[in-house]
Amino acid sequence: MPRVSDDHLAARRRQVLDAALRCFERDGFHATSVRDVVRESGLSAGAVYSYFPSKDALVVAVVEPIIQTVTGVLDGVLADGRRSPAEVVQGVLLGVWPIAVGGGANYTRVAVTAWGEALRDATVHGIATRTYGMVRRRLGERVAHWRDAGHLPPDTDAEALGQALFSLLVGAVLQHALLGDLDPERYAAAVGRLLPPG
Repeated sequence: MPRVSDDHLAARRRQVLDAALRCFERDGFHATSVRDVVRESGLSAGAVYSYFPSKDALVVAVVEPIIQTVTGVLDGVLADGRRSPAEVVQGVLLGVWPIAVGGGANYTRVAVTAWGEALRDATVHGIATRTYGMVRRRLGERVAHWRDAGHLPPDTDAEALGQALFSLLVGAVLQHALLGDLDPERYAAAVGRLLPPG
């Protein structure tokens, strides 16, 4: 029997993940079953389970690449230590936005769905805690750097301001998912009005 190529296996795995992403975007994590993903993918149940033995495995496989993309953008923005608070939020927002809403899926909807699921599912909660905790901590560390360099008042609470910066990013995602009318360029410009220029 001829061996199935790695490219074929990767394409089938991608087919399952794309189907899961469409289901999660449309119906949410909680309401989506593996059977739904099987139906959406057009593959057999055996084929889907051969790649992902459980719904948890599917959730992790869908969510982690999205999170890695966001953290990669954050790393790139924070690598330039000269950026001001406003420029960091603007850079992350404008770097993530084309990925979040420019592809086939609306990742802002998936993100908001994941936040709700994190309140009831330990797997999703673990992913959210690790990732969002890291992003918020990195922002707080950068605020401490700005404060220590004299760009912010010496009594600035770095942890609290890091939380506020994180909220500006999460708030943009939430507004777009719920209202659908957020303009990232205008939002980024408004952030520049709110935050110190550095």
